[in-house]
Amino acid sequence: MKRPIRLARALGLALLASSLFAPIATAQGRSPADARIIDGYRLTMPMLRKVLPALYAPGAQSCPRDTRDPRTLGIAEMAQMIDRCAPMAQALRRAGVPAREGALVMASLYRTAEAIAIRRGDANAVDQGPLRDNALLMQQNDAEIKRLTGENQ
Repeated sequence: MKRPIRLARALGLALLASSLFAPIATAQGRSPADARIIDGYRLTMPMLRKVLPALYAPGAQSCPRDTRDPRTLGIAEMAQMIDRCAPMAQALRRAGVPAREGALVMASLYRTAEAIAIRRGDANAVDQGPLRDNALLMQQNDAEIKRLTGENQ
């Protein structure tokens, strides 16, 4: 039986992460090279086990919020935003994850959520490739992802 990913949760996860960051004066925008890197990135549960708790680290919600659309930001911009949020940056460092890798995971979560939304929440309907693999990973590990993000609390 197909179990669609709850769109609100997938998008909420990605949007919460983006709203925690301080603004950067000049937005570079997402380059075609960054878009290719993000579209080709395969999420893994070992990496999500490191990154998701850092996005929800104590104190991360108190970081200044950015009003820009995170889907337009380049990987370097997202990494700079992570570095500007001390609780999140420290949690990633403790987990052994560089800010750039954390930014790539976050950007991939956004892109995956978009792909799922276009398919009305059906991970199986996402086109073959890394995005579909990411959507299926999120669907298959829904309970653990909820636990990692504190959604069950």
